[in-house]
Order: sequence, then C-alpha cells, then structure tokens
Amino acid sequence: MTEQIIEPNNFELHAKDTQITYSTTSFIGEAQFTYNTDNLSRQFRGDEISTLETAIGKLVTVLIEPDADTGKEVRLTLLVPTINLPSSRENPIQTEAILTTQRTPQRGAPPILEGQLQTYQTLCLTGTASRVEFLSTTQS
Repeated sequence: MTEQIIEPNNFELHAKDTQITYSTTSFIGEAQFTYNTDNLSRQFRGDEISTLETAIGKLVTVLIEPDADTGKEVRLTLLVPTINLPSSRENPIQTEAILTTQRTPQRGAPPILEGQLQTYQTLCLTGTASRVEFLSTTQS
C-alpha cells in the first residue's frame, strides 16, 4: 500500500522582528500572504502574489513598498522548500526570505540609472508548515 503524500498549503514563519504567513489557498479560493514587522504590515492575495517553481523550491514574491516618489521599490521573496507532511499534517520548517530593494527613477528624474540597481537583505525564518482544509463558503 502506497502512502499518500500530503503537501502543506499553510506556512507560518517568523524571524527576530518579522512574521510571515503564506497560504496557497483560502476560504475564498485565493492565495494569501501577510508580512508584518515592528513598523510595517502588509496583506496580499491572488494576483498580488507571484510564484515560480524552481529546482530549489517555490519562490513566492510580493511587492512590499512600491514608491516612485522615493525612487525605490522593495520586494520580498520567500523560498518555500518541498515538504512531504507526516500524518499529523504539520511539520517544523526552516527557510529564507530575501528583501530586494530596487532603485527606480524618481518622479521627474531621468529614466536611466547607473550603478548597482538591486541590493539584498536575507531573513532566516523558522516556523510551521501545515495542511489546512478550507471549506468553500459557497453552496451549489
């Protein structure tokens, strides 16, 4: 008899002053992503969340700070490893996130920038990967 592979759909992660929650689905059928720090709180869903399957895991990216006035935008990319959950449907997880600050032309400035345009900050995250069953709120 072959055991069924259970993949997580909910990730609750934290670092020193950062909390991230990512769900691949929800009650409304869309992915959801929450990013909280001591001085910033952002929530994303559906098309605001970009995912890319790679050989090293799934890359999940959100735009944290879009700001044409200051000439920068900040994206957070969460690296989600492949996990086969035990029958308890929950497993500890350790992973990384990358905050990418992209220099962009400020409003009214020339459109061409010189030099390094991206800088990176990594976050070491720990937490829990789990499987949550979301029941549809719509009836047939």
